[in-house]
Amino acid sequence: MEWTFGWWQVSVQRVYPTTTELSQTYNQAANRWHQHLRLLGYSHAYRELWRRFKNTNLLPQSKDNLTICDCGIGTAAFSLAFAQMINPATEITGVDISSEMLNTAHRLLSQAKIRHQTLRSDVKILPFWQMNLDAVISAHMLEHLADPTQGITEMVRISRPLSAPLIAEVVTCSGLPGWLIQQHWGTRCFNRKSFSASCMRQD
Repeated sequence: MEWTFGWWQVSVQRVYPTTTELSQTYNQAANRWHQHLRLLGYSHAYRELWRRFKNTNLLPQSKDNLTICDCGIGTAAFSLAFAQMINPATEITGVDISSEMLNTAHRLLSQAKIRHQTLRSDVKILPFWQMNLDAVISAHMLEHLADPTQGITEMVRISRPLSAPLIAEVVTCSGLPGWLIQQHWGTRCFNRKSFSASCMRQD
């Protein structure tokens, strides 16, 4: 954004946190994060989302075991909802930049007896080539990226060579709640047009 006042031009540009800064922020929030998600209704909303997916038959539910990668897994709320509503035999690979979030995710997934592995990594450069995945999922991760296309491209890349993998991404929408989240966490908000444009730019 730019404004001109007489002979002066003032510009404002969003500055995104570095990977290290973001990791430190979420490390500090990890011990209370999952409880906050429950209190704010996110866990219920995630289960409802997966229930709707299940009813559309987009997932290979007849498989004995499903394999998914959750990019930006956090405390595993999105993955837990997936396993609860789609298939409890799901095997989950969880990726996150926050070691404390991953510790909590590991504990909660273990308590739920869900097969899983966790990996500390940046979604912009995932440390594996291709995985035999039924789905790649993510919740509220892309809005931390200056260029969301990087994250989407990597999510698509690791899902190949499957012919029709499901890629499910939940993002914060524009509006008052999104603005409040944006001010606190330094994220971005999406409207349908901007998110669709990001998706269309990936190869």
